[in-house]
Amino acid sequence: MEQLSKEFVINTKTERNLKIEGGVEMTKKIITILCLVAVSFFLMGFLGFSGSSNKDVNDIIKLLRANVGEEVIKAHIEKAGMSFDLSTKDLINLKKAGASDELLSFMVSGKSGGEFPFELGEEFLVKKPITHEHLAIFPVYRKAVFDIEEYLTLDEAQETKVIIITEQSNASVPTVIIRNIGRKSIYIMAGEIIIGGKQDRMVSFDVLIPPGKEIEVSVRCVEHGRWHGKSGEFKSGKAVGKSNIRVALQFKDQTDVWNEVSKACAENEVTSSSGTYGALLSSEDVEKKSKTYLDAMKKGLKDNEIVGMIVAVNGEVVCVDIFTNPKFFAKVKEKLLKSYVLDAITTDITSRDAPEKQNIIDFFDELKVAKTNELKKYKANCNVGLESERMIGNESRDDEGRLQHLNLYQQ
Repeated sequence: MEQLSKEFVINTKTERNLKIEGGVEMTKKIITILCLVAVSFFLMGFLGFSGSSNKDVNDIIKLLRANVGEEVIKAHIEKAGMSFDLSTKDLINLKKAGASDELLSFMVSGKSGGEFPFELGEEFLVKKPITHEHLAIFPVYRKAVFDIEEYLTLDEAQETKVIIITEQSNASVPTVIIRNIGRKSIYIMAGEIIIGGKQDRMVSFDVLIPPGKEIEVSVRCVEHGRWHGKSGEFKSGKAVGKSNIRVALQFKDQTDVWNEVSKACAENEVTSSSGTYGALLSSEDVEKKSKTYLDAMKKGLKDNEIVGMIVAVNGEVVCVDIFTNPKFFAKVKEKLLKSYVLDAITTDITSRDAPEKQNIIDFFDELKVAKTNELKKYKANCNVGLESERMIGNESRDDEGRLQHLNLYQQ
C-alpha cells in the first residue's frame, strides 16, 4: 500500500508538471500568435493600408498591389458578382493602391464608363447625386483629412447661451453687435437669419467669432415694414436664405435684398404686414411642398464624412457650398438643404436631368479664371469675392489663410 501511495504521488506530480509544461507551451503559442498579428497590423499601417470593413474592397486592393491589370480586375468583379457601397475611406485606400477613376466608377456603377465618383480640383471627390423632381444634390468629400478647430454654429451657441446679439447703441440697419461669451469659436454663415431687434436681419458675410470677443457684424434687413421692437436683442431664425437672396446679401445692395425677399414671398403666395422673410419660413404651405424634397435628400446625405454639396435645378448648377470641416457641415446641412429646396419649389420644372460630370467640372473650373476682391475682413476671418462670366462666389479663410467655406453661385 505504501508503495502504491508513493507511485500515486509521483504520478500525480508528473501529471501536474506535464500540465504546467503544457500550459506554458500553450501560453507561448498564444503569445507568438498575438505577436504575429501585431506585426501584421504594424506592416499594414507602415505600408499605408488602413484596411476596410468590406472584404471585397480589401480583395481588390490586394489585386491592385499585386499589379493585376484593371481589365482582369473588372472581369473578376463581374464573375464574382461583387457589388460595392464605397465609403470615403474605401475610395482613399483604393486610390492609394493605384486604382484609376475608371475602375472606381466601375466599382460604384457596376459598369465601365460610369461618371461617379470623380475628382473635383485637387482636393475633392464628388459622388452620384440624390435627386427628386428637378432638384439634384451631389455630395462632396475631401480626398485628404484636414484637421481644424471645431466651431459652434449659431444655433448651438444660442442653445448653450454663449452668444449675445444686439442692435448697436444707435440702432444702425446694416450692423449688429455679436458677442461670444463662451470658450469655443462661433462660425456664422452668410444668409443666416436673426430675428428680433428693430427688424429681422440676415448676416451678409461669413464671420468667425473667437471666444470672449465682441464684433460688429455686417447684416441686411429682410423685414422692410418694421423699425421698432421692445427688445434690442436677436435670436437665431434657424434658417438660411435661398441662393438668390444670399447673392444679393454679398454682392448687391439693400434694395436688391428687399426685392428678392418680396419675390420669394410672392412666388409662394406668402404675405405679412412687415414683409418679413420669416413669414416664408413659417408658412405651412411651403413646409408641405418642401417635405417630399427634404425626405428624399436626407436619405442620401447621411454620411458623416461629407464636407459639402453641389446643387442643380433643371439640370444646371445653381449653388456650391463646401466646408473644410465635415463636423461643422453636418450641423448646418439641414439648414442649407431647406434653402436649396426653396430654390426648387419656386422654379418651374423644365428638366429632370441632373448635370453631367463635365458640366460640374467646367463650372468649378471657373475658379481658375475668376477675379478676386476683398469683400469683408473680420478679426479672425476674411471673405474674398470670386467672379467670372459664369460664376460669382465667396471664400472665407481664417487668419492663417485656411479655407473655411467656399460658396459659389451661377451668374
